[in-house]
Amino acid sequence: MKAKKSSKKQTGSTEKRPAKRKKTGEPAAPTTADVGAGAKKSAKADRSAKDRTPAAPRKSLASAAVLVLAEAKGPMGAKAIVDAAVAAGWYKPGQGKTPHATLYSSMLREARNDGDKARFRKAKRGMWELTEAGKTQADVIKEAFAAK
Repeated sequence: MKAKKSSKKQTGSTEKRPAKRKKTGEPAAPTTADVGAGAKKSAKADRSAKDRTPAAPRKSLASAAVLVLAEAKGPMGAKAIVDAAVAAGWYKPGQGKTPHATLYSSMLREARNDGDKARFRKAKRGMWELTEAGKTQADVIKEAFAAK
């Protein structure tokens, strides 16, 4: 009778694993990667909350959609928004085959999760329009796109 082989895959790696935390809540011992000769403190750790300035809006497809919908006379579909953003030069499509689906998903997620801060609202099936929050952000986004 043949013995059963173990289903666990064995790795031939001889690398050491980092030290584990003790159950007392003390931090793990620092590794050589953490304490190396060129180790620096994080830039984020040096800044306090008061020193941070709000970042300019990202030059993204969702931001371009805000600009397109601000200039539109009525609700638009995601495909029409992407086409208008490309025509205006606010968005350059990458390697993806379905930027309209990505935009639709992004707008839907924002509309559901952000409450009063959401920039988009579903007007009817497949059609989107700007909320008041989106209309107030349109000028700031337009300046950011012009600056970049």
